[in-house]
Amino acid sequence: MNSPTALDRLERLRRLYAMGFHDAFLDSALRKVTDRQIARDEADLKRVEDALAQFERQYGLTSDEFWRRYQAGEMPDTADSMEWNTLYKMRQRLIARLQVLRGEATHE
Repeated sequence: MNSPTALDRLERLRRLYAMGFHDAFLDSALRKVTDRQIARDEADLKRVEDALAQFERQYGLTSDEFWRRYQAGEMPDTADSMEWNTLYKMRQRLIARLQVLRGEATHE
């Protein structure tokens, strides 16, 4: 028999809570796990934003403007462009993850 994945376990807990289950210890543990992940993602976001700021200063473009132009094919395919593109996508993923973890409304 396959062991349950983390997603399976989370779905089981979701179902229990939907049925009215509450447990102070589990509530606290879930809050701590969520808070820890938020802190890690915030630290990662800071590092990514610092790296993006270096490109912005070097090239005199905001990362949003770079992204728009890169997607339109207006930027050269240099090592810097590819790294900037990767960092931009990382920032977007981190922001989306933080919105989910914080329970903020997303624009999906």
